[in-house]
Amino acid sequence: MNNQYTNISASAEIKDTQGILTGMYVNSTSSGTIKFNDGLSSTASVGVNATGVLTGTDVFTDGETVTIGNKVYTMVDALTHTANQIKIGTLAVTLDNLKLAINGGAGAGTLFSYGTDAHTQVTATTNTDTAQTVAAIVSGTGPNAYATTETASDVSWGALVLEGGVAVNTLMNNTITPAIGYHALGGANFTNGLYATIANTLDVTLYYQ
Repeated sequence: MNNQYTNISASAEIKDTQGILTGMYVNSTSSGTIKFNDGLSSTASVGVNATGVLTGTDVFTDGETVTIGNKVYTMVDALTHTANQIKIGTLAVTLDNLKLAINGGAGAGTLFSYGTDAHTQVTATTNTDTAQTVAAIVSGTGPNAYATTETASDVSWGALVLEGGVAVNTLMNNTITPAIGYHALGGANFTNGLYATIANTLDVTLYYQ
């Protein structure tokens, strides 16, 4: 992997994918400071999983669908065992059956169709008689693009996609005040991107892979 470098004199995103921070050359300084985050901003975060809520006011009708990410579930009065069918009951019962199908729970063949595998992108979490919450399995902003749509008359999602996902962002070092010259940084690994925060006056060249 070849070294890359970036010259900066203000806080900036350096890389938006994983890599290794190998060193920096401080070109000039006036009590300037720098710190690094494994992430795409200066704000540390433990990561947040995107969520969505499906809410109903009445029962599903045969043939109505609910889309979550890469799966489309079809609500049916009678299972024909095409994958991803959900048996209709009262609204509460249907939401229970949907939760079981999403999570790969018990009930295949009676509550949802055979061949319905657990969802690989989300889990079904909080469940009430009128609402079902789903949460992305992984944290980050990517799942904010997972579709949440339906063709139901009396049941709807709060948004067209999952919302609220935040990437993990970890502070890599305490704020330092480096002297002019080269500083080896020990091959510090980052996985979620690299962000440098500069305060005061600092002109630095960063080396990374």
